[in-house]
Amino acid sequence: MQMKPYLLGQKDFHFVDGSVSCPSSHDSDCSDGSSSAINLYFLRWKQQDQLILSALLSSLSMEILYLVVDCYTSSYIWRTLKKVLTSPSNSHNVQLHGSFQDLRQGNASVTTYMQHAKSLFDELAPAGRPLSLEHFNLYIFRGLRCEFKDLVTNLTTKAEPLSYVDLHNHLFTHEFLHKSFLPSLAANPPLLPTPSLLSSAHLA
Repeated sequence: MQMKPYLLGQKDFHFVDGSVSCPSSHDSDCSDGSSSAINLYFLRWKQQDQLILSALLSSLSMEILYLVVDCYTSSYIWRTLKKVLTSPSNSHNVQLHGSFQDLRQGNASVTTYMQHAKSLFDELAPAGRPLSLEHFNLYIFRGLRCEFKDLVTNLTTKAEPLSYVDLHNHLFTHEFLHKSFLPSLAANPPLLPTPSLLSSAHLA
């Protein structure tokens, strides 16, 4: 999972792997075991756990977010995701591949379109059903708007499939130039011969 290196680097992975359980919410310092003051360690633990939970939720795509909306701790989310994403036979993998089949840019910008595709790509890898870079390129090309047709024709002639970064750079540059060209064309339309000039030329 993409968040694991971050959590390990922050020394917070023990929150999600269950190695450290949630502490008691109250101190019990009475001989009869009755609760007394609120456990400050519990408050700190709860605060950090909710921050991690929030980070995990923000890293998920809409296609998988619905699976963890009821998870109330970071460990609960992690266990749920691990169960879903590491099961090669579950229907979620079918849904992800179906999402690639239906991938279309529509009115989205290149960056938004590519980010959505990359999130699907990243979810397939830990599930044991990774998508090859070549197929990733083809799905991206197929879903682009018609204005990218000439660029796609050029890119498909390359010997090796493009990385995510290289592909994004090509598409983003084309989008930028296309947007810059349209206003210029509208302000300075090409001069076409008028009917009178055509008639004069014909008579001559």
